[in-house]
Amino acid sequence: MDSSVFTPRALVLGCLFSFFVAAGDAYGTLYLQGSFMALGTSTVGAVFLLFLLASTVNPLARRVHWRLGLRRGELLLIYIMMVMASPLPTLFVARFLTQLTDPFYYATPENEWENLIHPYLPDWMMPNNPAILDPFYQGMGQGRSIPWEAWLPTLWLWTPFIWALFLVMIATMVILRKQWIENERLIYPLVQVPLAMAETGSASGGLSPLFKNPVMWVGFAIPATWGTMHGLYNYFPDLFVLAQDVDMVHLIVPLFRGTSELQFKFRFNILGFFYFLKTEIAFSLWFFNLFANALRGVFGVLGVTSSEVLRGAHAVYNPILAHQSMGGMLVLFLGGLWTARRHLKDVFRKAFLGDPQVDDSREILSYRTAVVILIGGTALMVVWLWLAGMPVWVSLSLFFLSATLIVGYTRVVAESGLSDGSPPVGPAGILVSAVGSSVIGTQGLVILATTYFWVNNVRSFVMTSCANGLRLGEELKGRKQYLFWALILALAVGLVGSSWAIMTLCHKYGALNLQIWSERRGYDDVGNLLRSPSTPHLWGWINTGIGAAAMTLLMVARWRYSWWPLHPLGYPIGPIWIMDHLWFNMFLAWLIKVLVLKYGGVGLYLKTRPFFMGLILGQIVPGGFFLIIDHFTGMTGNVIFWG
Repeated sequence: MDSSVFTPRALVLGCLFSFFVAAGDAYGTLYLQGSFMALGTSTVGAVFLLFLLASTVNPLARRVHWRLGLRRGELLLIYIMMVMASPLPTLFVARFLTQLTDPFYYATPENEWENLIHPYLPDWMMPNNPAILDPFYQGMGQGRSIPWEAWLPTLWLWTPFIWALFLVMIATMVILRKQWIENERLIYPLVQVPLAMAETGSASGGLSPLFKNPVMWVGFAIPATWGTMHGLYNYFPDLFVLAQDVDMVHLIVPLFRGTSELQFKFRFNILGFFYFLKTEIAFSLWFFNLFANALRGVFGVLGVTSSEVLRGAHAVYNPILAHQSMGGMLVLFLGGLWTARRHLKDVFRKAFLGDPQVDDSREILSYRTAVVILIGGTALMVVWLWLAGMPVWVSLSLFFLSATLIVGYTRVVAESGLSDGSPPVGPAGILVSAVGSSVIGTQGLVILATTYFWVNNVRSFVMTSCANGLRLGEELKGRKQYLFWALILALAVGLVGSSWAIMTLCHKYGALNLQIWSERRGYDDVGNLLRSPSTPHLWGWINTGIGAAAMTLLMVARWRYSWWPLHPLGYPIGPIWIMDHLWFNMFLAWLIKVLVLKYGGVGLYLKTRPFFMGLILGQIVPGGFFLIIDHFTGMTGNVIFWG
């Protein structure tokens, strides 16, 4: 990577826009309750800001003087930094702050948390003074300052754990980058639109060819018209009654005597993202969702149920299917490591023996540094949780399950372009199901509840952002070590921006009055387990084994038979609830692409790509503009798209 890409202006703009993404999403989601600009892995807030930069600001700057215009590499660097900041505001910092405060603020005589949970929470781990909690939840109004002096000791003590978590995620992606990008050639569908927008030509003031393509603007106009009409409906409901729903098509058909349902929801951006997939992957995603839906219905009609109360925030609600998805994720994770065994052998040979035959010059970290961060960061987190009271074997088990789910889900995003989703299950609930609550102990269970915010039902991770960022970094030639520090800088700015915005909003208006997701679920689970301890759930193990066996067969069939139509990637995520909302768009994208390739070939597919990029941008851009409009008008709840 040419170091000229890392110009002072690019880094300053990257920090500035990272701050906008972090603080702006916190404000737009929590207070304005508008479109979710940083909810999923497509990081739509970053896409919106890049759209403004590439389509308007940068061409105008070039017309004033060519030196004022940003080069393609600078645009990509700014976008990468915004992508890194995107998972932080609502998916991490907001949940982190409520995880710290919920067990004390929501303690009541009925839930008995004061007796069951409080004695096992270290004083240094959470603020427990009502003088701190009440202003956070109820607000202080204007003119009073945030009591940072009361919050900072706790926040500083969490800092080593949080940065160790982020660095381990980045190091993992550094280790796997070559395997995924060069050896397996995963397609990373979510980076296609940013890459197209960042193209700069000498003509038309450096405007990207994408913005000069009329086919793109036709695709853009369709969702932009609907999104604009829906946004105006919230201001003038009598004039735009036709556009009262976020989704242009919204139909729910009950199935299997009402025990299941088929949802037809049309979302332009989902259709656009999945048009870039390989047809077999797109097919497997909607097929396995319908398969899981049918299983739920058959189970309901036949009365097949699980006696287990599956603790934890899971994206698969049925315990039977949740365990089977966990089995599928285990095979996806371990099978991926097996496939990468030669590459991983090279990585560790370079890290520990300094083998000169292994080239890591194209990585943002040397393999030795990445491995040291991976091992050292994991050890630091284990020690941190041990100091809080979690047994070492519990934390090691938790991190293994978390690695399975987070790395596996990142693989799903990199290969399938799933722009909105989450890992199917949470590791804490799976661990309790597997071994029972008694062996974990009261102290271990209470500390386990404090881990929900960084992995349970999270729809975007620093790891998924890093994976897409490293793929974009492939477009920048030369030395890449500077990119690591740009990623760290973006995370630091994102953390500061998110924390400042959320703390300001909560202390001004009160967290109770904001759209902020509470993390009480983990403490509710612990309270119930302490009242009624659980034992290892045998059928959970059996269903996990069934899921692992099914995933193994799918992977073997995929490897051995070229005609095999079912890609295994769809199996573990098929049952998650978000897929119920998205399957129809995946089906349409698959069907359209099959027909295009059959009757028009690759040439027609390449010509139609800008149209589907337009669908994505046309869905996103009105949501960004209406957040700006809503800020000045005071409108709240004006959602143009969900994620």
